[in-house]
Amino acid sequence: MKSTLHVLSTCAVLVLALLLATPAMAADKPFYQGKTLKLIVDYSAGGPTDLECRVYARHLKKHLKGNPSIVIQNRAGGGGNLAMNWIYERARRNGTVMGCQTASGRYQEWFVGDPKKAGLRANMEEIIPVMFTPVVSVGVVRKSLVPNGVQDLKTAKSFVAAGFRADSSKDLKFRALFDLAEIPYKYVNGYQGSADFIAAFARKEVDYIDGSTPFYLTRVKPVSVKAGEAVPMWYHSDVEIPAIAPGLPAAKFVKTLSGKDPGGPLWQLFQVLTSYRQILAPPGVPQAAVDAVREAFASMRKDPAFLAEYEKSVGIEPQMLTDAKSIEKAMVPWKTAGEEMKKFRANYVEEGRKAAAKR
Repeated sequence: MKSTLHVLSTCAVLVLALLLATPAMAADKPFYQGKTLKLIVDYSAGGPTDLECRVYARHLKKHLKGNPSIVIQNRAGGGGNLAMNWIYERARRNGTVMGCQTASGRYQEWFVGDPKKAGLRANMEEIIPVMFTPVVSVGVVRKSLVPNGVQDLKTAKSFVAAGFRADSSKDLKFRALFDLAEIPYKYVNGYQGSADFIAAFARKEVDYIDGSTPFYLTRVKPVSVKAGEAVPMWYHSDVEIPAIAPGLPAAKFVKTLSGKDPGGPLWQLFQVLTSYRQILAPPGVPQAAVDAVREAFASMRKDPAFLAEYEKSVGIEPQMLTDAKSIEKAMVPWKTAGEEMKKFRANYVEEGRKAAAKR
């Protein structure tokens, strides 16, 4: 009897030990072990957002603990709203789906614009920002219009600039810059993506296109610039980037053409339109998933292989923001723009619509 009781007691102790160990064992298991992380890109394949997100995906797997599969899925449409609405309304909230997007425009629309009118249903205050990387925009002009430099734009007889929509942050950005520089131009929109821009430029339908550095370095520079058909004219960065020469930093571009330092509401709007490539999660995603992805991107910043491919594709060193405090600081211009800027932007959008309609 004593022997039986001893055996039972020993078994009970073992079972209790196993039960107590289970939470610890589960806690040690990486969140993404045995899972697939799907990254939803808000623009079409081959565009600058897609190119950069695929660079992330190729290296993220080895830095994200648990060795998960990484899948890219493109959901283009609505200037990025289609993908954002889908993530907010339909994506699984278990950490297996996140956006890899240039969603700055959605944040700007939410805080400074008219989200309902734009078709944005996602509440951007509930979307979880996981990682931000500043995007450098590059504007390119037909070389025949500027044989002696960008100053020739002041007297160009016809200068047609291509965009998406009057309320697109991309369009608002170059329009604000051109108006600050006092350049006469014709504004046309309705293009769906970078491939459409390149085709329109090749057909000589438009004289100006822009995009981020991946678009410029991989799609425009090797073809149009190398062939002598196009030349970079400006880029949005606080530091000079030799790879975009003879393009000028935005503030210098404005002063070169207008003779004045940029300022006032248009320049404030231009700053509000600062863009980021972002990893975003739907509301309710476990904090463990957010922490794991942030930790992976922080690790990637020290990976020579990632840094080499990123700089080759994007043209600059990555400045990835991977902590909540840095990301919140980046969002301050949107959250504090105020009612006056909101009204100013609305009026400027309407002016763009009228200008495009004349075309």
